[in-house]
Amino acid sequence: MLRIEEDNTGHDMIEVRASDTDRFYKAGIPFFFSVCQEVGGLHAAQRGLSITEMMEKERRTWVIVRNRIVFDDIPSWGDSLEVVTWPQEGFHLYCPRIIKAYDKDKRRIFSSMTHWVVMDIDRKRPIRPREIEAKIGLPDKEKFYENPDIGKTIGYDDAVKIETLPVSYPEPEYYDIDYNRHINNVVYIRWMISGLGEDFLNTYRPTMVDVSWVSQTFAHDKVYVETAFTEKTDESASLVHRIMRKEEDKQDTLLFEGNSTWKKK
Repeated sequence: MLRIEEDNTGHDMIEVRASDTDRFYKAGIPFFFSVCQEVGGLHAAQRGLSITEMMEKERRTWVIVRNRIVFDDIPSWGDSLEVVTWPQEGFHLYCPRIIKAYDKDKRRIFSSMTHWVVMDIDRKRPIRPREIEAKIGLPDKEKFYENPDIGKTIGYDDAVKIETLPVSYPEPEYYDIDYNRHINNVVYIRWMISGLGEDFLNTYRPTMVDVSWVSQTFAHDKVYVETAFTEKTDESASLVHRIMRKEEDKQDTLLFEGNSTWKKK
């Protein structure tokens, strides 16, 4: 159970389960995004800012906009990670949150910068972060702070692509739907990975994944994933990703896009 210390940082111990791993018993990329979502949600909930409570009392909800994860190592099945998280003061309309994880030897496993907004459901507008800061509690900026300005992801259309991979066509499933009745944000990560192919995933491991959620998607939507290399060697690779929805009028809507870097296992 996540505990909040006097300095307003949240701490939890999370174990890598077999269901979190790939065929090599290494944690899969969705595991890291799930951890970020889980500890962030638990920290907010202990401050009275869970999605369910805000929906019932204020018709508000959390929406993730961006997550940039840097991977120092990939843990294995049975490994326990000490996860530390804290919220920071608002950056534009975003509520930044940091998540870091360490192994039993205090080596950092990954570090994440997430950008969230709190949306007014009825007005369809974001709430100013100052309203959230007073409730959630911020740690001492001198001790716990990272620059939330992580720049922009390189758009798929703007990237210089050297090789384009086959398009994949994932289908939303029943358990992909979350409390807000749309596709859970971690599902987009699974879809993104579906565009990489088995040979690539057998050969490389991630060093950085930086993604932005642009639009909601729902059950029965027709989605497709586009993936392309911007760099590729025997030792490393860089890619751009995007997920699109095919509309009934034959137009395409951008749902999600991101960049990733990888190195040979």
